[in-house]
Amino acid sequence: MEKAATSRELVRGVFDFADVARLPFIPWVFTHAARLEQLPLRRIYADPTQYVKCLRNAQKLYGYDAVISGFDASLEAELCGCALGWKGDYEAPVAAPLASGNLGYLAAISEANIGKSGRTGTVMESMRRIGMVSGSTLALATVVTGPLTLTATLLGRDVIRDLLDKPDETKKSVEMAVAFLLKVIQTCCELEPDLVVVADRLVPALPAVHWPWLRSTMGPIVNTVRFYNAFSVLLPGESTPGTLANMIELSFDGIVAGEVDIKTWNGLRGGRPCVLGKAIPSRLLTSGRAALGDYLKNNLPAGVHHGVFLTTDWEVPAAASPEAVHLLMKAISS
Repeated sequence: MEKAATSRELVRGVFDFADVARLPFIPWVFTHAARLEQLPLRRIYADPTQYVKCLRNAQKLYGYDAVISGFDASLEAELCGCALGWKGDYEAPVAAPLASGNLGYLAAISEANIGKSGRTGTVMESMRRIGMVSGSTLALATVVTGPLTLTATLLGRDVIRDLLDKPDETKKSVEMAVAFLLKVIQTCCELEPDLVVVADRLVPALPAVHWPWLRSTMGPIVNTVRFYNAFSVLLPGESTPGTLANMIELSFDGIVAGEVDIKTWNGLRGGRPCVLGKAIPSRLLTSGRAALGDYLKNNLPAGVHHGVFLTTDWEVPAAASPEAVHLLMKAISS
């Protein structure tokens, strides 16, 4: 009898465009995991043991195929010196913009500080522990904030508008953010994740004239991830076939998209090795069983397809109903 593939083998098989027994499911579960354990985010960020407990117990409860490092856009901003504003127990904090509009100082932030500083140090230690215990069977995904969103946070500005009004200055700021993010990604990749996920909701809004620039700017991120034998994934939130065509040109190993069917996706990628993260709207996990059930009935892919995994279009809400997630898992596994 042939041994069943592990979750990690399934995930890596999808990105290798290999034959897999089923489509792996990788939801972005973080604040929901903390809420399940009734452990406020501030508490788990102070204790790697509690951090690991939240992430692992949520995965064991639902049975999905990858544990993520977290889902918190304030982490990178905090490393850059931003002050934080905490809200609810199960909400990631909000980073305040920097007083200075010059991001040149980011070059002085060392990789050593990134791996050991505050909350980021807790995240790194937690992923190291999860990798030691489950890394051979369970896929690990590091989630980082994308450069457009990080630049907007640090400067407190509308980066998309600034790319139209003062493109040269804004591009320099984004490029400095990318150089900083490369240090973050290199530090994360030393923990040997399977996926590095770049979450950036501003990418689909990029003016058409700037797509070639973004491709060259993002190139070092994609290449660095591949150097460490991991796969890069772009998580852009909402998208359209038009913006997806541009995003495929960025050369990520995978892109998360919801409102596109597999046939359309294969036409868009035109044979290029870019995996589709077929996304279920995360908002449906708080919308009641009927709405979720109808969506799954009409939109869940039938059968197994090369180069496709299932996911959510953004973070699973902290308030998501466990019953809804179980319903989703049942639909996926049936």
